[in-house]
Order: sequence, then C-alpha cells, then structure tokens
Amino acid sequence: MPDYRRVTVVFRSRQGGESGEWAEERLTGQWFRMATGWVLRCPDAMTVSILKGDVRVVRQGEIGVEQTFRLGAATPGAVRLPQGPMAVEAFTHELAAALTDAGGTLFWRYDMRSEDQEMGRFEIGLDIREE
Repeated sequence: MPDYRRVTVVFRSRQGGESGEWAEERLTGQWFRMATGWVLRCPDAMTVSILKGDVRVVRQGEIGVEQTFRLGAATPGAVRLPQGPMAVEAFTHELAAALTDAGGTLFWRYDMRSEDQEMGRFEIGLDIREE
C-alpha cells in the first residue's frame, strides 16, 4: 500500500433518525490516498474505503459488517452475528465527503433491511484528523 498518515477518528452513529441518540467512539488509524479515493484502516476495528463515490465498510468485532453504500442505490451486504451471517441491503439517502490528505469528514444516512424486513434508519459520521 502507499504511504499513510496516522489519524485520530471520531466515529459517530445513531439509529432511528433525529429521535435517536448519537453513540461515539474514538479510534486511531491509518489514512491512505489511493488513485481513485481514500482508505481508512483502524486495526482491530474497521476499514472504510471511499472509492469512485462509493463507501465500503468492513467492521470487525462480535457483530461484523461488510457493506457498500452508494448514493440513491440499494446495495447488498452482510452482518455477521454470533448466530451466523445475515444478508442485508442498504439504501443510501445521503452521502457527503470532504476529504484531504490530512483527513476530513464523511457522513452517510441509509435504511437497512433484511429479507424484506425493515431494520431501521441509520446515520454514520466520521471525523478524521491527522495526529
């Protein structure tokens, strides 16, 4: 991989739209500039790729996620639960990025469903800053 910068990341998420409460997590990671976008790698937590307008999240942990987000589109993904994997689909309503070599901000809002069952509306925000 190309050279990277060490960054601090504030990862914010909420479920349920404006009535939901924000959860916040602080992480450290590596920020890579690629030919067609950016990659944020937070060891033991997640990797976020912002390439050609898509955002792809791979999150590790007890509940893992592999999902691509594309503005105005429904995209397939998977959630890994202790009981086993579950196929999901995310429809992205909003996606905004202001990114530079030193970091920046990334926000997206989406609805998630599994087998025609609505799982809810989610919002994710990342504030990425060079250390």
